[in-house]
Amino acid sequence: MLIGKNSIKIENDVSRLRQEEQPPLAVFSFNPISSHLFKVNVTISKQVIDILYKETVLLFRKKNLDGFGQNSAPVEYIEENYDGEVNKRIKSYVFRHVIVDFLFKELISRKMPFANYPRLIHVTTTEDNVLIFSFDLSLTESIELKEWKNFAFKTPKRKRYKDLDKQVLQFVDQNTCLSKRVNSSMVEEDDWVCFSSTLLDQNMVAVVPTITSCFWTKIKKNEISNKFKTSLIGKSLGESFISSDFYFEDDTDYYENLNHPFSITIKAIVKGRFLSLDLFKQNFKLKNKAEIHNKMMEVFSFRNDISQRRTIIEEIFNLLLAKHRFEVPKHLILRRQEDILATLMHQPDYHVYKSQKDFLKYVELLAEKDLKEETIIDQIAYKENIAVSIEDIQFYLNLLSNKRIREFTYFKPSTEKIEDMDAPINHGMLAHTILREKTLNYIIHMLTH
Repeated sequence: MLIGKNSIKIENDVSRLRQEEQPPLAVFSFNPISSHLFKVNVTISKQVIDILYKETVLLFRKKNLDGFGQNSAPVEYIEENYDGEVNKRIKSYVFRHVIVDFLFKELISRKMPFANYPRLIHVTTTEDNVLIFSFDLSLTESIELKEWKNFAFKTPKRKRYKDLDKQVLQFVDQNTCLSKRVNSSMVEEDDWVCFSSTLLDQNMVAVVPTITSCFWTKIKKNEISNKFKTSLIGKSLGESFISSDFYFEDDTDYYENLNHPFSITIKAIVKGRFLSLDLFKQNFKLKNKAEIHNKMMEVFSFRNDISQRRTIIEEIFNLLLAKHRFEVPKHLILRRQEDILATLMHQPDYHVYKSQKDFLKYVELLAEKDLKEETIIDQIAYKENIAVSIEDIQFYLNLLSNKRIREFTYFKPSTEKIEDMDAPINHGMLAHTILREKTLNYIIHMLTH
């Protein structure tokens, strides 16, 4: 009877906490450490943590623990002996489902141009059960932008091979036919899927109704063993379902069959098997078939192994950076070098690159180049009040899904090959990357028309 009373009591406590007046889900604070380095704290209130803690304890009772059967371990026993494991799950959930999107949303809305991704330094639980995530954030210097829209720019010429025009015509025809045969409102293999997720309790009621997260994931052919991604196949746009296969932390034997249920809703579907010509025309501001053809030619025409598109981008950055002279602090370059090296280490030819005499010097120059380009792009994005919609993200991922035209994408999220990621990607992280991509397309449009 004692066990039953404990279970009823904790469920009543959760219900009472939900009915109390809801405080802000997260609070953002921003404190300077030096001229470029700042500390960002994102604080999650005691009320939210208390609800999550009690709900996670109830979840732990469902597992056979230390000789106790399912739903038979006393609450006090779990709180005393599994406090560390319970808190680990809470921190993991809060980070993936609240912190990441909240942080990027705040940085963009406050127009804070930062170099490199925010680095999580530590997570602190205060005595009154408030959870604080602390990040180091490096801001770039403010640049006084000139009237860049009036800069003279001449578009690099394309290769004049008739075969290239035939290739473009064939590519457009193929994608037109594919678009007519594919159901754009149903999830299939090779698609990108945007879905919202809401954590549910054992009665299938939202644990914290204000926490609804948004993720993107790629459905790859070789991932049939992934239960959650498999469950997305065949779902329709707008469809909702409940899943206990959506993990939010590294899977371990200990947590097998110990998963929270989530309410999942399909928010957007990006077809991976064909290019959406409607999105292509809309996002590049094209008026007719001739303009579509000319734009497409940018990634079909190569000179010295470099596409016309990439040449345009490089020359635009050369122009912008020649007109705006500034230096990037050394410590920012060193941090970016670390990120580049971490990516290169996973490449098959890494040891060949590393053996080159000036390898590290090239990495340093690349880091500096990336940071300068991102700095000028961020400044223009905020100056022009450019905003990102879910349609912008759909367009970016649609381009990325097609090997023949992915050259149209320039900026990448923190992971180099996002289509190979197993874990879903936070909407906020993608939105920040696409803000830069959309700004670059805006600059190209303004300087070439």
